[in-house]
Formats: sequence, C-alpha cells, structure tokens
Amino acid sequence: MKARQWVNKKAYLVVLFSFVLTACSTVKVSTDYDQDADFSALKGFNWLPESAQVEKENTYLNNRIMDVRITKTIDKQLVAQGFKFSTAADFYINYSITSENKTDIRRYDNYSGYGPSWGWGVGYGHRGMSLSAHTETRIDEYQQGSLVIDVIDPTSLELIWRGIGSKRLPESTDAAEMDKLVADVVKSILSKFPPKVDK
Repeated sequence: MKARQWVNKKAYLVVLFSFVLTACSTVKVSTDYDQDADFSALKGFNWLPESAQVEKENTYLNNRIMDVRITKTIDKQLVAQGFKFSTAADFYINYSITSENKTDIRRYDNYSGYGPSWGWGVGYGHRGMSLSAHTETRIDEYQQGSLVIDVIDPTSLELIWRGIGSKRLPESTDAAEMDKLVADVVKSILSKFPPKVDK
C-alpha cells in the first residue's frame, strides 16, 4: 500500500511541476498604437537619441551587460522581421524595464493520502484503504518583470506603438539562460509589430 501511495504522490507532483513550468514559460504581451500612423511606410529604424530619453532608474537598466543584451536582441529581431538599421530612420526604438513583487496563492485538494476504510471483524473480513482528501494552500512569492518596447515618430518624437511583455523572472540564471530569456520576451513582443491595421 505504501508503494501505491508513493506512486500517486509522484504522479501528482509531476502534474503540478509540469503546470508550473508551463505557466512560467509564457510571455504575456499587450500592445497599443496610434491608429492614424502609417505603419506601412516604416522601413528603417534607429535608437531614440540620448537627448530625448528619460533617465533610466531601474536597477536592471543600470547594468551595462543587460542594456547591451537587450539592445542587440531588439536590433537582431527587427532585422529578422525585414527592417533595416538606418541613420535616416523612419522610426525610433526605445525600451524600459519594470519589475514588481507578486504573490501567487493556490489552493488544491490533495488526494495522495490514504486512510483505513474498515478492519478485521468477527468472522471473515478484509482490511482496505481508501483515499482521504485535504486542502492545501501554496503561497509563492516571485518577481514579475516587464519589458516595454516603444516605437517613436522621429519627427514629432510622439509614441506611435508600444508593446509590453511580462514574464515571471527566475530566481537565478547564468548568462546563456538570460540571453534566452531576453530573446524570448523580445520576440514575443515584436511579433506584434507592426500592428495589423484595417484601412
């Protein structure tokens, strides 16, 4: 019976772990744009000049390694989508990062425990085991990171498109894992650019 109990617990943990991995791997993307902008005319891009940028205060952005990683990844993704880096840009690119503490509270019924159903009585009998359920609560605190990519009109310096990708941040990563994380988020955001506008 102990073996059966362990098998059920193991199966439950596998399902739970698979669910957590799936949830953590998803990038949530939201976008907004100027409906009067002509996105079909956008061919060449460049980065928003420093003189027009707001000072970046987030701790992530004070990290030169992260800044280089994100800018190179955005450049690469835009080129892959058919845009060209140009000194006479049709649009400027800029980005920012935010992060906040999140708490995930989950309640679930745990059916992995067993309890005795009935025992030996007078005469013939049989001892059986039945499933017993109890509710467990899991409290998970984590960091939710958001990457904001802005597309800006080079003449008016007005925002014409914004994409935001949010993802649960891992507790620790090495450089290769961080490269993959940034690439995943950037690709998810820019896959929505340019927007599909019905004229």
